[in-house]
Amino acid sequence: MATPDQDKRKGKPRISRRLPVRFGTDAKMCGGTATDISEGGLKVECTESFSINSVITVFVQFPRHSVRLRARVIWGSSASQGGSATMGLALTQPEPSLKRAVAEWLAEVKLAVAEDQVSGAVSAAASAATAARPVPAARPEAAPAPKTPEPRGPIHRRLESRQGQSYDALLERTGGGWNLTIMQLPRQLGVGKPDFEEICPDYAAAEKTLRDFVRTH
Repeated sequence: MATPDQDKRKGKPRISRRLPVRFGTDAKMCGGTATDISEGGLKVECTESFSINSVITVFVQFPRHSVRLRARVIWGSSASQGGSATMGLALTQPEPSLKRAVAEWLAEVKLAVAEDQVSGAVSAAASAATAARPVPAARPEAAPAPKTPEPRGPIHRRLESRQGQSYDALLERTGGGWNLTIMQLPRQLGVGKPDFEEICPDYAAAEKTLRDFVRTH
């Protein structure tokens, strides 16, 4: 999960985490990944870069929305064979929307960590209680419990994978079950095909497929 590191040069929290970005000018837009974000700028890994002192537009894709920035290229390194180029960008002016987005993002990350810890503690306690409980004598099989009613749908989700990629997921009820469609954010210009699409037999299977996808991407 993301953890803030203190930038000793400027005294501002700097976030070590990967977020998708689009950057460039009206004539040329490129894609990349922001690996270092602060209130004053960010570092971007990319396959194509701009020359030093170029002023470009940058769209940083947070889990729930994107933030539009104007920045100047202050340093850069060329792509090595099989690797990627790197650019250091400084914002041309203070950007309150970036500060808010970073604060909301960190709050969500901390909440997710806390929920994972609580869930793990509850699971461990339940496992310990089950292990300590004596095994009861065999009983006649009871009638199966009624299935939990499935939601009506459609259901729209915005998710972030462990690798820092953002995805838009849509679950829709169909005649044969539930259709799961997943698209990575931000979308490449001219690309309309989803990154993943599958029809699952029921809602529980669709939820499991979605969790497995996010966990492995």
